[in-house]
Amino acid sequence: MDTTVKFYQTDTFTVGNRLLSEAERSVQAGMQRTNALNSGHRACQGCGEALGARFAVDAAMRAAGNDLIACNATGCLEVFSTPYPESSWQVPWVHSLFGNTAAVATGVAAALRVKGKPTRVLAQGGDGGTTDIGFGCLSGMFERNDDVLYICYDNEAYMNTGVQRSSATPPAARTATTMPLGQHHNGNVFGQGKSVPLIAMAHE
Repeated sequence: MDTTVKFYQTDTFTVGNRLLSEAERSVQAGMQRTNALNSGHRACQGCGEALGARFAVDAAMRAAGNDLIACNATGCLEVFSTPYPESSWQVPWVHSLFGNTAAVATGVAAALRVKGKPTRVLAQGGDGGTTDIGFGCLSGMFERNDDVLYICYDNEAYMNTGVQRSSATPPAARTATTMPLGQHHNGNVFGQGKSVPLIAMAHE
């Protein structure tokens, strides 16, 4: 006699999750989850940034009592999540230029403060828009101690424009501009790049 084996997917809203007790269910499966970055975006299959952004913004939403505005630099995350006139974001969302996300978020936070609103502000960008192109605005945000949560999705290169080296690219890494070919080329050189956490701490 054959026995049918049933496989249940757990930790989602599917039937399998209902087989678990409330204590065993993950945040992923909870009704309180905001699902800030919803389905329908155009990220590559298995994109780590899409998953990371969803978890990061969901966590920020929980911490802010679902009262949050997100500012997003130009880059992969912006391109795949908001192709005009569509958006996969389920939160108030502002698109900024590649290099001024920190400044835009600072302006939004200042406007909310003047209006007396408790809404929290989150700024996000890749390592190119954070450690390179947007570094001046980020430094200003650090120096002023603005009330903004800044998230850098450090994928260690300019992924949206062809995988060129950024100042967060690790030593010996292969990118379109640091090729490990030839006698004197070993990928990205050692001793370059920036430690943004140390620089942030240097601003006190």
